[in-house]
Amino acid sequence: MSKTVKYLIIGITGGILTMIGDCLLLGADSTGAADAIEKYSMIASQVSYLRIGLAGSFGFVGIPVSFLGSYVLYMLTVDKDTRLAKLYRYSLYGFAATGGAIHIICCYLVTGLKKDMEAGNTDLVMSVFEEQAGYLIPCFALFLTIYGIHVVTMFLLVIKKKTAFPAWFCVFNPLIFKILINAVGGLGTNAFFNGLACSNMSLGSTIIFAVWLAAIYRRKAEWEQ
Repeated sequence: MSKTVKYLIIGITGGILTMIGDCLLLGADSTGAADAIEKYSMIASQVSYLRIGLAGSFGFVGIPVSFLGSYVLYMLTVDKDTRLAKLYRYSLYGFAATGGAIHIICCYLVTGLKKDMEAGNTDLVMSVFEEQAGYLIPCFALFLTIYGIHVVTMFLLVIKKKTAFPAWFCVFNPLIFKILINAVGGLGTNAFFNGLACSNMSLGSTIIFAVWLAAIYRRKAEWEQ
């Protein structure tokens, strides 16, 4: 019990660190933007290079640290030798290995956009695409594949009652929170809403870990019998 609690607390800490990085990166006002490109251009013009660097640092550290929170579900899996359990564990390793790098890439993407604006480039989409598409596309394809396996295996493990959590805990899934938090973030264009939307993954994970931690404490006496 002490190990699972410790891992969840560390995971929550990692999630909070990542949230700070997310808010530093895109937590700026975009009121009046006509489309997504104009929105991110407005944000990039307000964010300093120091702030981008800090955002990258927080996320680069926070994402691998939050891995331990997700690992708790594997620890609470009844049969760890099943293909589903192993696939979930491997997805965690992949997420920990690539998540921090993807966060840095996102920061560099904002940096590239900012530099192109300062250079007076008018076609920002084409400019950024020519500069960064060569590595952006394969890196994001790899990460999203790993992320997809992660959220699907997590959902199946819980809903099939392969873990110590009740089946209805399947609603506490990163993808579900990502969609919900993005929707709430889309309700406004100020720094708070933009930062909230950017932290859709980190905030979602933090909430999930907190729910797991509360459930463990609630059923601690039962599980220790």
